[in-house]
Amino acid sequence: MKNAIKKRLYKIKNRLYIEAKYLAHYGFGIGQSYKYSVDPVRKNITIVPTEHDGTRRVAKTTQKTGKTVPVIDIKTSDIQSFFEGHSEFEVEIKRGSIVFSVKQPQASVISLEEAREQKTYKVSVQELAKVSNFEQMTIFDLFKGDGRGELKKKAIGMLSLFSGCGSLDKGFKDEGYDIRFANDRYEKKALKDYHIETYKQNIGDHIIMRDVLDFQASDIPQVDFVTAGIPCVKFSALNTKDNFRDGDSPFHPMVEQTINIIKWSNARSFLIENVANFITVKGGAILKRFKERLSEFNIVSSVIDATSLGSPQKRRRSFILGMKDAIPSITLPNLTEVNTVRDAFYGTAGVNGQDLYFKPTEKTLSRMIHVPQGGNIQSVPVELRAKKKRFNNYCQRLKWDDFAPTITHVQDDVFIHPEEHRYLSVRETARLFSLPDDFTFTGSLTSIFEMLKNAVDYRVSRFLAKTIKEQLNAIKLP
Repeated sequence: MKNAIKKRLYKIKNRLYIEAKYLAHYGFGIGQSYKYSVDPVRKNITIVPTEHDGTRRVAKTTQKTGKTVPVIDIKTSDIQSFFEGHSEFEVEIKRGSIVFSVKQPQASVISLEEAREQKTYKVSVQELAKVSNFEQMTIFDLFKGDGRGELKKKAIGMLSLFSGCGSLDKGFKDEGYDIRFANDRYEKKALKDYHIETYKQNIGDHIIMRDVLDFQASDIPQVDFVTAGIPCVKFSALNTKDNFRDGDSPFHPMVEQTINIIKWSNARSFLIENVANFITVKGGAILKRFKERLSEFNIVSSVIDATSLGSPQKRRRSFILGMKDAIPSITLPNLTEVNTVRDAFYGTAGVNGQDLYFKPTEKTLSRMIHVPQGGNIQSVPVELRAKKKRFNNYCQRLKWDDFAPTITHVQDDVFIHPEEHRYLSVRETARLFSLPDDFTFTGSLTSIFEMLKNAVDYRVSRFLAKTIKEQLNAIKLP
């Protein structure tokens, strides 16, 4: 991918406005001189950087996250006329150029293969006017509620179960939910209580450490919304021992207790997160159980690949969404950006956690050096391979201009940097889950990567938080 580097969304208000942290990487850093031209024949606008000290320079703006990023803002009459005179256009960013071209209406789903050649968005001006950079998340203004519900007047009270390090709750917190109660248990092996401490420093002190099976109705607060990331090891296809799918009983104790807690909380809505086959295992027995015991809820389910929301990691997770007073929807936006491993790792130098990674043993290093980008253990000479780990998901080297594979434990399954002969760092791994750089971790390296392997992608959690809030706010309450 030599020319096209990054596809971005833009916010247009009768002017050309581009705000993105990646602009510097494409040749449009803060202070950079640039020029633009409007071609009425080809119906496009082209922006290019210039070497001379021109009158136009890339400015800077501070986002809600506190990050300072480059911004290009052109308000001239010819630019205004261009956007007022056409209904649809295509935006393309390459190294050293940004091009707006008039296009006819067409589908907006863009494949990775297409994006490698030309990363673009195709969308009407009216929709694009509502879209900005990911940090502001205003893309989700495309999900409208009518705003008549009482919930809109106050923060949505939330209860979180199996909360882990808080990667799911982070998205809901940043969307303004009032997380009143969170819980996870002590893990004797790798995690201990490090996930609880990590949650506290990133989300809040409302988390308690207790086995969810010990809760009774009197322990549970009344809230509007419940989330539960039920531990997935007994549902995962990667687990070949003691898997729920192989047992005789259609009931799982943690699923049953989660349903109990939803009832005890008197919630108006709930969201269950798990591995992709959670909703299909045993012929859909778990989904059926939710519908049976929570018949007062309208329930839908969906499997979301994080890449469909702009994540650099292929990570498919299932979600069950229930609402009492409305028909819920998990509808992914047609607009999305493609982020690769290269995009995710850009600017990690000096960021907290970038210097934290496992040092490979001599044996592991001897395997790493044989693995090309996108390769795995199959590229390693037979005599150097691990006897019990011969599958393609072991000893994987990431590829710069592609999505990352599904990340499990970085050390256990050996995930390798695209170029360097080393494991992925804490920050690189967190970036693959789209977690912001101010999300920090407490604990040993083993425990941190244990947290990350169980994490929910931040783009996914933020999307769900936004669209659920929009739907709850639209409900007419008695």
